[in-house]
Amino acid sequence: MISSLLVRTLAIGVLLLGAAGCTGTVGGPDGGGVVVDTDAGVDAGSDAGVDAGVVSCGEQPARPAPPTNLAAASVSSFEVALTWEPSPDALVKRYRVLRGLALVGQVLRPSFAHRPVVPGETYTYTVTALTDEGGESLPSNPVTVTIPVPPPDVFSALAPGHWYEFPASNLRASALSPSLYPWLGLGEGISGIMDDWSSGAFDTQRDRLYISGGGHNGYYGNEIYGFDLRTGAWVRLTDPDPVGSGQECPDRALGVNCAIHTYDGLEYLPPPFDRFLAIGWDGWPQTALNLDTNRWENHPDLPQLGTRTGANSAYDPNTRVVWYHAGSQALSFWDPVTGKWTIRGEADQQGYYKNAVVDPRRKLYVEIGQGVTDTTAIDALGKFVPKRVRLATTGAREIEDGGNPGVDYDAVTDRIVAWKGGGDVYSLDLDTRVWTKHTALSTVVPGPANMNGTYGRFRYVPSLNVFVVVNTVDTHVFVYRLDPRPARLLRRIDVTASTAPVEVGMGGKLQVTAVFQDGTSVAATSEVTFSSLDPMVATVDAVGSFRALNPGRARLQASYTDPLTRRALVGALELEVVPMAGDVVLEALQIQPPPTLKVVRGRSAGIKAVGSFHRGTDVFTRDVTCEATWSSDAPAIATVAHGTVQGLSEGTTTLHAKVGTVEAQAALDVIPNATLDLIALNFQPPGAPLVSGWAVADDSAFDAARGWGWQGAGGLQTRGDRNGTQDPRLASFVLTTGAKFRVQVPDGRYHVAASVGDNNFGAGLASVEFAGTGIAYGVGTGNTAGAGIVEATAGQGLVFDVVGSINWLAGMRVNGMDFNEALAAAKTW
Repeated sequence: MISSLLVRTLAIGVLLLGAAGCTGTVGGPDGGGVVVDTDAGVDAGSDAGVDAGVVSCGEQPARPAPPTNLAAASVSSFEVALTWEPSPDALVKRYRVLRGLALVGQVLRPSFAHRPVVPGETYTYTVTALTDEGGESLPSNPVTVTIPVPPPDVFSALAPGHWYEFPASNLRASALSPSLYPWLGLGEGISGIMDDWSSGAFDTQRDRLYISGGGHNGYYGNEIYGFDLRTGAWVRLTDPDPVGSGQECPDRALGVNCAIHTYDGLEYLPPPFDRFLAIGWDGWPQTALNLDTNRWENHPDLPQLGTRTGANSAYDPNTRVVWYHAGSQALSFWDPVTGKWTIRGEADQQGYYKNAVVDPRRKLYVEIGQGVTDTTAIDALGKFVPKRVRLATTGAREIEDGGNPGVDYDAVTDRIVAWKGGGDVYSLDLDTRVWTKHTALSTVVPGPANMNGTYGRFRYVPSLNVFVVVNTVDTHVFVYRLDPRPARLLRRIDVTASTAPVEVGMGGKLQVTAVFQDGTSVAATSEVTFSSLDPMVATVDAVGSFRALNPGRARLQASYTDPLTRRALVGALELEVVPMAGDVVLEALQIQPPPTLKVVRGRSAGIKAVGSFHRGTDVFTRDVTCEATWSSDAPAIATVAHGTVQGLSEGTTTLHAKVGTVEAQAALDVIPNATLDLIALNFQPPGAPLVSGWAVADDSAFDAARGWGWQGAGGLQTRGDRNGTQDPRLASFVLTTGAKFRVQVPDGRYHVAASVGDNNFGAGLASVEFAGTGIAYGVGTGNTAGAGIVEATAGQGLVFDVVGSINWLAGMRVNGMDFNEALAAAKTW
């Protein structure tokens, strides 16, 4: 079972420069079961439920002692290396590295290398120390550096059509010796890290090509090597984790990567994530390497999508997800923010030897190999993507033959560029569908392609406008230039506010402009990740709207990744928040969420008080939870303080929040079991319930007295013969080619969850949607669960669009209780 802690760790650890929701699906033995999910776009934090919504109204955490003696250890045209003396405070756990006001890194040790930097720019750095309690020190001494213009080098002298060979760049010479780690000598040894159907990923921030691979009696080491194009040398990011006798992988409890045939399953996730991702094998989760700390983060596994042999993947910088095509199943994507896998296609035999890349301009997932080029549109996450299209390409189509050519997107030529050995390189114009062969003009060329495929070991380097490739551990690293024009690279990110300073309780909107080195700029507000480094002073949401909370200064920042070059910079501003002046009048107070609160006996829930104010003609609202005086009419039933409700005994009481003379109240029910407020429907043939405690939803039409049923549906089929499952809800379903299922509930916001699919036979597409918002998607065999937050309006209840086979549906009003707890309590088997 995937705990919500894993997902929360992902969101916090990955999004150092951005805010994240907390989402994930939890599958039982059959892929259905309990669901942990909130809709990050609908105030997910306030609806997280028991204990998650508790308001902290205590004193600010103490400031630790600051780090000292910050110095620039080295400065080059591509990197600034910083070192400092650590804070003497024992509570300090990590350090923030700031360039001006913007956070550029967060590390555990007193050193950091900042990339990318822009030649000619002047940067000022400081470092602060952080504690687990949220305390941040005053900044260290500042250090100011000017980034030098790079001198002429091998890249600037490389002409189009020519290759360059890095001397002494074979990996074997830099790899670890089995004398230090005996398991590295098992199987094929280090040669298996590339020879055994293995890929690579290119870090556009640090200009490094990462390599990992092995498995199946190949290479047993899970360490990650990176070739740094700026230094021309291999670096080792991690040490190998131990592999026991007779085992292929380290202990799963370590939460680290396993050496496997990666196929096309390695990706670099540019900021706001800045992670190296390795998609796991059957039974193994995907792991992400934090490139600031070089530590692994273990994340939820793939759904069972059929064989992963020959699978391919590619990161989409527009939707910020990783698209993945299993060897014999559907296209799906993984969202690094939520940790959630979602199916977005039909079961599809993609083949064994195809490599994939995303075209960010045309928003296509492009697969090349086995004699064909296939494309799939990926511009929408909320719907099933169209079926893949096999392109009728012309020209030098021989690049499509064979298996797993190296392919990547070139932002300068706006082409897909491919290589499969020797000196020739091929480019594809997706508009004309013509392949062009670019014959090598130099005598220096790479050797033949690795017999088991190139995959991602051929990559485009936007900062240098070259391609890099490595074939085996005994051959050198090569780079190639296709076009003489430089890439359009970012120079800086400008963040401005509509109003400053801002009074407590007021807000505004940030505007962001991305400025490029060639002098051009684009409005980037809708494409950035916003965050606040001082959320107790001011917060900022996903679209750049900020809210001032307390007097002080808040650092608000925006991280922008250029989708064409996948290079990122961050910008920030300091927002001054001042006390409200003038005659501010509190008119009304409301306790949220309305209208009736519930809490399970022995558990807690978080609520808040929101005040409605006016000052002259200005009308606004503000959270006053920490300012209010809270009370309960029956403290033996429930107590409340600072917005935290504690249910003590069953019964009903009234909660009060008072600010000055203005008071609000709300009814609270303390109930013995969370399922009392849960709508739990199991889809099955008509008759007695097949699942204890779950109401029967069959093929009957909507009945207002009962409160649920089908609308405008014909030809519904019911099945209840999928026995052998550990979750009896998955043993039955109602099948439809497309119908609406209505649940009559009062207006308001509801948690909902559903499971779809047939665990015995393939049933094609299966989905449950509400007003265009996906709740659950599935395809082929197995069962897939999903969840979200929706709103019933205009007395219409909840009307779901259903396609395929639906197993079960559950809902609960957003009322302060935890939805996952309610579903878990409904388990009677």
